[in-house]
Amino acid sequence: MTLTEQQFARIRRLALSLAGIELVGRHRELLARRTRRLGLRDSAGAERLLAAAEKGETTATQQLLCLLTTKFTGFFRQPRHFDIAAGHARRVAAQRGQARLWSAAAATGEEPWSLAMALLDVFRQEEPPASILATDVDAEALAAADRGEYSEATVGAISLGQRERYFRESQAARTWSVAPEVRRLVEFRALNLTGLTWPVKGPFDVIFCRNVLMYLEAGHRYAVLERMASLLAPDGLLLLDPAEHPGNAAHWFAPAEVGVYSRQRGLPQSRRLAGALSPHH
Repeated sequence: MTLTEQQFARIRRLALSLAGIELVGRHRELLARRTRRLGLRDSAGAERLLAAAEKGETTATQQLLCLLTTKFTGFFRQPRHFDIAAGHARRVAAQRGQARLWSAAAATGEEPWSLAMALLDVFRQEEPPASILATDVDAEALAAADRGEYSEATVGAISLGQRERYFRESQAARTWSVAPEVRRLVEFRALNLTGLTWPVKGPFDVIFCRNVLMYLEAGHRYAVLERMASLLAPDGLLLLDPAEHPGNAAHWFAPAEVGVYSRQRGLPQSRRLAGALSPHH
């Protein structure tokens, strides 16, 4: 199916208003392929979806967000990031008793589960003094993440030792499920990074926000980073994809390693309070 110019223009408006995502011409064919995978094989189906999303219907909005968001992920992508995050969490826990980490674009869960395994490795105990919040705007992806079940091909990136320790194999279903000690560390919650409120409360010691900023419109990108700075502990770490950088929000962060930034001190109190904390926390 080919999207018409008018349909693509409407999707662009919805992408920006719903998720702060900035689409350009090259995305038109990609979205057309994704609509086919959703079962929308003709222009009428696309029209129904767009009309419903424009009216704010929940199911249609989630379907559209599923089309818009990229769910390419994997276990232990950029392995060094997990070593850095787990090491920092251990130091924080030694100093303050507990470490809090946030995977802000959890997709289908490989990132937060990798982070949990890294914590278990570095703390060397089944119940480390650390917790992970994992959020995503895509409800379907988040449900898959919460199930924690993966194919043989997906877990192939995990070392055999970690797979034996942290997964349980289902011979009948030919899947691998995260073990209870891994699952205990992670809480999943829906969150739209460009929404008015975030159902989270700081401070966090580590925030992963990888492969997100590159898709956001510049104003939304700045706002997300400013709010994340307000939720980071004074010595907290922000981890981005190596291809990303804080841009105009760089004054909140000091580069440490490739894709790793530490919170700059001096964030105004008014901005800390303006982290748009939701009343639901």
